[in-house]
Amino acid sequence: MEHDLGYNLEEALEREGLSREDLKALRNPPIEGVPSSITDKQLACFLDACDKNIDETRKVLKIYYDARKNGPELFNNRDPQSAPIQQCLQNQDYFPLPTTPSGYSVIFHRLKNPKASNYVFDEAIKTYFMTIDSCLYEQGPRPGIIFLFDMKNVGLMHLTRINLSSVRKFFHYLQEGLPAKLKAIHVVNVVSFFDKILYIIKPFIHAEILNMLYLHTSNANFEKFYEEWIPKQCLPSDLGGDLKSVDELHQEHLAEFEKQRPFFLAEERQRNNDTALIQSEERLKSLSID
Repeated sequence: MEHDLGYNLEEALEREGLSREDLKALRNPPIEGVPSSITDKQLACFLDACDKNIDETRKVLKIYYDARKNGPELFNNRDPQSAPIQQCLQNQDYFPLPTTPSGYSVIFHRLKNPKASNYVFDEAIKTYFMTIDSCLYEQGPRPGIIFLFDMKNVGLMHLTRINLSSVRKFFHYLQEGLPAKLKAIHVVNVVSFFDKILYIIKPFIHAEILNMLYLHTSNANFEKFYEEWIPKQCLPSDLGGDLKSVDELHQEHLAEFEKQRPFFLAEERQRNNDTALIQSEERLKSLSID
């Protein structure tokens, strides 16, 4: 199945203490809007994100697929070879980093090109969500996920590119439908006008998420960050880490995106075609009962 994730399920079930019985329990009764072809690898990410709570997992599954259905500008047309996605990948850096010693996944993002006119907000969010999916594809369920943003090339004019409707959908998805446990959001090279950014996004952020937000200025001492969150062996050289540069890591991830292209195309077909079929069957059942 091309829409399935690529990680090792058996290893993940053992590592995270997940059971096949719980995966089976998530399928019955069917959840409206969730494809019947959803795989155990897909389900395992949700189950782990919800600390193995079946009822909570079912709720998050519904929110996840509803968010993708109601946000086509952020979740459809996700072909890595398409011109809009390629434009994002040429002007911004996106990639997962190696898992930390605590087992956390880490997603890195920054603007490569400081020119605001090259920043297309909705497409940038779409590509960021694709990077999260790419990370889940490779790393599977983990104890948590960390978002690492570098504001090095962000300027005031970028604020004029923000779409508030998409900001709302972005945070709704991250806070309510993400198939991973969000542990922290670290922002490095914080700009002087970050208060203006916070003013824009704060109405859409839960207090719990605000408490996970850590800001680091360009002259910050990173020793505590390395010790408590992401060690040097998991960071690019640009941030004082032992890995390759951001540019090199981004280029490597472009190759992974290309390999995962069949997954992105199949996942979208799974969502749209399977869901439409289920809804059609339910309408037929309703008519026959009436």
